[in-house]
Amino acid sequence: MEEILTDPDNLTAKKISQKLKIPLATVYRQLEILCEERFLIQNVNKTFIPGPKIREIILKSLPYEPKFTLRRSFLRKLTEDIQETVSLSMPIGTKLVYFDRIQFHWPMQLNLDAGDHLPLHASASGKLYLSFLENSNAIQIFKNIKTPKSAKNTIIDVSQFKKELNKIKKQGYAFDNEEWFNGMVGLSVPITNNNSLYFCLSTHTAKSRKNIEDLKKILPLMLNAAENLKKILFFKNKN
Repeated sequence: MEEILTDPDNLTAKKISQKLKIPLATVYRQLEILCEERFLIQNVNKTFIPGPKIREIILKSLPYEPKFTLRRSFLRKLTEDIQETVSLSMPIGTKLVYFDRIQFHWPMQLNLDAGDHLPLHASASGKLYLSFLENSNAIQIFKNIKTPKSAKNTIIDVSQFKKELNKIKKQGYAFDNEEWFNGMVGLSVPITNNNSLYFCLSTHTAKSRKNIEDLKKILPLMLNAAENLKKILFFKNKN
């Protein structure tokens, strides 16, 4: 499980057998059990990715991570600073899911719970996630998942989406300009480790409260919070 979670795109049963020096027949038997129990899913290319059961365990374990209270205090401070709800999401397999959020006391909210999926092509965090993938893979995902417009600015054209991803890669953050829901805008910044995306820190708000220009003004606060959260999420226990 550890080897697959570390490198799910490259490990076939044969490679796992060679790397761990376990007989291939034993590896097949163990992988079959893990797939039956939904801990793993086998891809068509014979590699394995985390299944729904392991994703559920990961999400349930996060509230008990070390420094949980400190992490939430930074999220709460950011919420108060920008006066909007803030969220943390994480890529798991080919999906991006919410796992934590601190709500600000506005009457109108986007209600999402831990484990809910974000649209990769229409949300700020989804686009940010895709921008960290190889261009060809990101575009193929976009082609596979794109749907009719859910809002007036939802991007459905491939060439336009390529330009959007290039822009996000260059600037290092992403906006949702009424692409997910009409009347809603959003901003997402990355939390990385060794140049890989592990979490997205985001906020969504009614356009009547903040527009894209307003979100640009709170960008420094979001980036600073992301740096503080990075130190907590990737701390090394010297004990």
